[in-house]
Amino acid sequence: MFSHYHLTPTDDSVWSSLLPRKVLIEEDEFSWAMMYRKMKNPTEFKAAAPGEFLKEVSLHDVSLGGNSLHWRAQQTNLEYLLMLDVDSLVWSFRKTAGLPTPGKAYGGWEEPTCELRGHFVGHYMSATALMWASTHNDTLKERMSAVVSALFHCQKKMGTGYLSAFPSEEFDRFEALKPVWAPYYTIHKILAGLLDQYTFADNAQALNMTTWMVDYFYNRVQKVILKHTLERHWQSLNEETGGMNDALYRLFTITADDLSGFHANTHIPIVIGSQRRYEITGDPLYKEIGTFFMDIVNASHTYATGGSTVNEHWSDPKRLASTLEKENEESCSTYNMLKVARHLFKWTKEMAYADYYERALTNGVLGIQRGTEPGVMIYMLPLGPGDSKAKSNQGWGTKFKSFWCCYGTGIESFSKLGDSIYFEEEGKVPGLYIIQFISSVLNWKSAHITLNQKVDPVVSWDPFLRLTQTISLEGTGQSSSLNLRIPFWTNSNGAKATLNNQNLPLPSPGAQ
Repeated sequence: MFSHYHLTPTDDSVWSSLLPRKVLIEEDEFSWAMMYRKMKNPTEFKAAAPGEFLKEVSLHDVSLGGNSLHWRAQQTNLEYLLMLDVDSLVWSFRKTAGLPTPGKAYGGWEEPTCELRGHFVGHYMSATALMWASTHNDTLKERMSAVVSALFHCQKKMGTGYLSAFPSEEFDRFEALKPVWAPYYTIHKILAGLLDQYTFADNAQALNMTTWMVDYFYNRVQKVILKHTLERHWQSLNEETGGMNDALYRLFTITADDLSGFHANTHIPIVIGSQRRYEITGDPLYKEIGTFFMDIVNASHTYATGGSTVNEHWSDPKRLASTLEKENEESCSTYNMLKVARHLFKWTKEMAYADYYERALTNGVLGIQRGTEPGVMIYMLPLGPGDSKAKSNQGWGTKFKSFWCCYGTGIESFSKLGDSIYFEEEGKVPGLYIIQFISSVLNWKSAHITLNQKVDPVVSWDPFLRLTQTISLEGTGQSSSLNLRIPFWTNSNGAKATLNNQNLPLPSPGAQ
């Protein structure tokens, strides 16, 4: 019905209006338009062929090695997820729907007066789905199913498909260009959480709820466009909207190298959405967006730890020494940059993306928990001389009164620590890529192989990374290939590789 109001610009006049915030000179504007005209030719578009991208290994098939660093981090997060109370989580949803509200609402960013309330519940649904796939903890499955069921009753009571912990009046203000704190950001988290409940936990009810929500917001956006203009709608989106384009194909072009001053977590999810669009449609423009964006962030805005940002924003490129302070490396941003790198590795198999993933995961994810204390995490990772996590502006969070955005991404991150260790390559001869050295067991079903990877804890006095990988065949097995990352930080002097007592050529560090 509304196909001619499609939200993705397809003609040159609309595309030309999506220039970077710095006005381009005439010749640059011409080059921009010519680039898009060449890239948008429909005859050049094609969805990825089967086997073209690496296949993600299911979390259900990966278990972390017992008592390893990563396993302990996962268990600490599991304890926290089990601490959280269903009635407290959904309190504001029930209040908005006009249902009884047993229990007491949580505080912090989940306070009943906070305009961002409900975002953590979306993260909770994602985290519990991922954690259940990783651990198959029955108590956790009961808890997350209860949250989905409670939200379903809220959505059913309102009767329009709308589902949120705050009333739709926030979207009235959003569409009127009046001040409001990122309502679509929260909606994206709820949509993503419901989709994860369906994808990882087979909750069909969650999928139906997602469809109803998308219908509601699709119709709402169309009414805004018909009443005003498409450009007016884009103007309203000049706010932190999360990754809504992942679900609604919303595009803001990010191809300029001027990231200075941009709020990182506003823009990274949009890039993730464009990567998803490339995988689905084959449109090369969206491949370029993801690749170019990663190159710019990694080359000009990334600290040695793998994270970026100061006070949630990117600063002047390649001038990072002056930004080292208490409010560096927002963990939300690291969480999203890991997604960008993961997509790029799937497309290219380039070990540089796997090396980046390892660095950012180790520092920017494992580093945000306080030991094994459930529910105590950090918002930022201070990098200034003499600064510590406890002395950052927020300090350590609390179990039931923080619920920052980084608590939401944090509980997701610690629920999927097994999701990027292995990648599968389909074909006549299936291939396996081992890109992270994390104690774990993989049931590689297509090759009828069980792989057990054991990594000794890394200590400062031992210069070696010590790991053992054991392969067990089920039945006769079949031909398959094994690809092992050689990290860029290793030294190959004196190293050798053998298979069945036969010497193998050893790639240089940073290869496979």
